[in-house]
Amino acid sequence: MNDSLVAARVDRLPTSRLHREWMFLFAIPLFFDSCDINTFASAAPALIAHWHIAINEIALITSASFIGMFFGATLGGMLSDRVGRKRSLILFVMISSLGSLATAAVPSVGYLFVARVITGFGISAGMVTVMTYIAELFPARSRGTWQSWAMVINLCAIPMTNFVARLLVPYGPHGWRWVFVWGALGIVFPFLARRLPESPRWSVRAGRLEQAEEALAAMEARARADGHTLSVPEVATRPQDVREPWLTMFNSVYRRRTLTLCAIWLLQTIGFYGFEAWVPTLLVHHGITIAKSLTYFTLINVGAPLGALLAVYPADRFERKHLIAAVALLIAVFGLLYGLSFTPVLIVTFGFAVGMLTQTFATLLYSYTPEQFPTGVRNSATGLTYGAGRLANVANAFVIAAIYTNLGYVTVFMYVAGAWFLTALITLVFGPRTTGRSLETLNPALERQESAAANESAITSFDTRRLVP
Repeated sequence: MNDSLVAARVDRLPTSRLHREWMFLFAIPLFFDSCDINTFASAAPALIAHWHIAINEIALITSASFIGMFFGATLGGMLSDRVGRKRSLILFVMISSLGSLATAAVPSVGYLFVARVITGFGISAGMVTVMTYIAELFPARSRGTWQSWAMVINLCAIPMTNFVARLLVPYGPHGWRWVFVWGALGIVFPFLARRLPESPRWSVRAGRLEQAEEALAAMEARARADGHTLSVPEVATRPQDVREPWLTMFNSVYRRRTLTLCAIWLLQTIGFYGFEAWVPTLLVHHGITIAKSLTYFTLINVGAPLGALLAVYPADRFERKHLIAAVALLIAVFGLLYGLSFTPVLIVTFGFAVGMLTQTFATLLYSYTPEQFPTGVRNSATGLTYGAGRLANVANAFVIAAIYTNLGYVTVFMYVAGAWFLTALITLVFGPRTTGRSLETLNPALERQESAAANESAITSFDTRRLVP
């Protein structure tokens, strides 16, 4: 058993109830990641009112989440490559849920900072593990579509969290705490995760061939039970593939992909969190009441699940790098128009467009990132690129606070729009094509290693032509 045989058996599976079941299970940790994005954004105006903290302290607490996210993405990605996707995902969801519960009980800003670091660690580590897990379990022809459907479900969390916050935050000095209790409900996931198989791709790389065979056989049995006939995978059995070292993501083949994705995640994080994490606070400082601010924010984010739904149809029908760039450009335009709008109708209209399209972008990027790396470092590389953006946003929280304090409300959204424009440009120029290709085809270093004894020069030439962006 090797990578190519596993890929052939996974990719031949027809769409079945099994895939839909996995999608709903993966949507649970994704759902509560989206909850977390909005819990502090919704609670911040109440903290300003009841704890009398300044904008710079809001920036400090916002940065705490991103410190945790950076370490969660990078260290969590490495742990997942070491111990497996399933066990690590269960651990990360537990950490984020307990961190959110701790946030609900904190007595001061210092404890709040620590609790947000812990929550951010679990949320980010879980997110990159889910991204990799989906890429490895679903067939190449449809993994983008399945990722999109999982995101549709999880992004329902954004308007739901805004609605919960709208009901709870305005009522009393402790109303904001219950929003974090809501964010901790993902703690049910470990009790449901037993229905998920370990990734057979990871199992093969870890030398657990029996575990991989058991998982694949169970998938195939479910497909047959649903009335599907499976073709025989036409792949010759070869020796087990060698696990790639961590530095593989920086070798001559993967260096460009790693740096490109680091830049994309960095810029989109600035653009996304610059909007989502600050809109309620900036609206209040712009003279709008807390209740109205949260009402506008709720209406804006009703479009979040629609954004993921927009990605379902094109995700596997058009090249993902082109879709990502086009959506980023649209977000830049609507984000700038939002910053120039001062009437409720325009604030909600342009904000709705930004909230919707940022989730279309995120859905596509979640598919695009893990498919660019080999199995042995897939989660580590995904975590590193994802984490790079989170680390940059530690400083970004203070940058936005400084821009608002010194240059004003409109300039904040000019800054956000600029980040989205650069995201589109870098994706178009440096991003590789990935849509519809098996994970193994997208890893030329691995293919050259496997094929050297047979026909190294011919295969290398073929792979080079296939992988030109």
